[in-house]
Amino acid sequence: MAISFSHIPTTIRTPGVYGEFDASRALQGLAQINHTALIIGQRTTTGTVASGVLTAITNDGLADGYFGVGSVLARMCNVFKDNNPNTELWAVALDDAGAATVASGYVRVTGSAVATGTLRFLVNGVAVNVAVTSGDNYVSICSAVMTAFSAEASGRWSPVIAVSADSNTVALQAKNKGSLGNNINLRINYFTGQVSPSGITISLGALSGGATEPDLDDVWSIIDGQRFNYVVQPYTDATNLTSIETELEDRILPLEDLGGIGFTASRNSVANLSTLGNSRNSYLNVMPGAYDSPTCPEEWAAAWGAVAAKYLNNDPARPLHTIKLKGIMPPPKENCFTRAERDVLLYDGIATWVADDNYVYIERSITTYQHTVLGVIDPTWLDVQTIATLLEIRDQYRIRMMTRYIDPRWKLADNSFPVQPGSFVARPKDVHQEAIALFSLLRDRGLVDNLEEFKNNLVTERDIADVNRVNQLLSPDLVNQFRILAGLIQFIL
Repeated sequence: MAISFSHIPTTIRTPGVYGEFDASRALQGLAQINHTALIIGQRTTTGTVASGVLTAITNDGLADGYFGVGSVLARMCNVFKDNNPNTELWAVALDDAGAATVASGYVRVTGSAVATGTLRFLVNGVAVNVAVTSGDNYVSICSAVMTAFSAEASGRWSPVIAVSADSNTVALQAKNKGSLGNNINLRINYFTGQVSPSGITISLGALSGGATEPDLDDVWSIIDGQRFNYVVQPYTDATNLTSIETELEDRILPLEDLGGIGFTASRNSVANLSTLGNSRNSYLNVMPGAYDSPTCPEEWAAAWGAVAAKYLNNDPARPLHTIKLKGIMPPPKENCFTRAERDVLLYDGIATWVADDNYVYIERSITTYQHTVLGVIDPTWLDVQTIATLLEIRDQYRIRMMTRYIDPRWKLADNSFPVQPGSFVARPKDVHQEAIALFSLLRDRGLVDNLEEFKNNLVTERDIADVNRVNQLLSPDLVNQFRILAGLIQFIL
């Protein structure tokens, strides 16, 4: 009998009409693949979820209760959800490192107001406004500043607490220990036209003194065997960057097939960003850099990872430039990187952005990969679209071939075998045609180019050592991104 059945025995004798379902030909188009994201960061002791617990963030605001209001991890989750409410999001909290120190700063007030107005502070981009009446002296103003900062400390976006105040100085402290606290930006009169009331002088002590990060190595056993397409984390020290790069490289291997892309960010000068970028060389990690932004770099990383998760899931080959990072504030115009500076950074492994009207937009989302292991300059893995597209292709290939042949338990024969309909016998040439059909769909979706060349280069053969195995050589030409148009204008007078 040519037709093979999986559940209806050939030896049955009881009369009846029996039907079984076969899904091996059900998938005709490309599979819809739901991507997931993971955020790693520090909690505070007010959070209800302990460190090291993989936790789903199913709606906006959950992270505040889970990890502590204003904690590194809660703010990252909130920023991610604001930029991308739909991608499935998970989080793993870390406690502050045992030997960590906390960053601290201050607001100092001198003088007395000779005019009524408002002191307009920004802490990590969060407005803290203090009303001042003409005649108020530094003691009363300092008390009002303490009250305002204490009230804001309970807000979801504030990473600091006001710990004490004397006659003219309010002491501030980061909610989490570690060097991330040194990046908490404290400033006054950020927006054009803002001025302090006459007679008052405000001195700000930048937050500093934070040191020692948690260890990302503590996370990997927690997510062992679970795939996350995007992994966002806030640390840029060499130990933790090496840790995540190594983990991502292990997870992308074909037998693991848990491939994902990492995102972090740094707040630094062009020179320091170039040094940092040139110290890394990972095709699986994206690291934008900013200088003098009011917003902490961990929130930059969360926003960047969120929009990447949203748009790369929709189309992994489409560039991300001009996409807004919601909730991220640019530096003052004079401290935004020039085009020439951004061009330098794009050769040093740092992703770039542009600002317009107090909003931040992605310019080019590159990885930190720059050269081969022997130091030869190599642009192969420059743009995140390359690895994102390849991961999508591999997923589609695996799903198509698993559902066609492996899951339904097909048999394997040589190309000369006379296959009868319904016999569940596959030949290398059948697998060959299935690959062409799949890549035709990928071409139609705009992920690969030059299909005829792919067909000509496709090799499908039965393994000479294992007769139960088929090997394929797939050489897709990935579609490119339209990033630059150069026009030479030859004019006539």
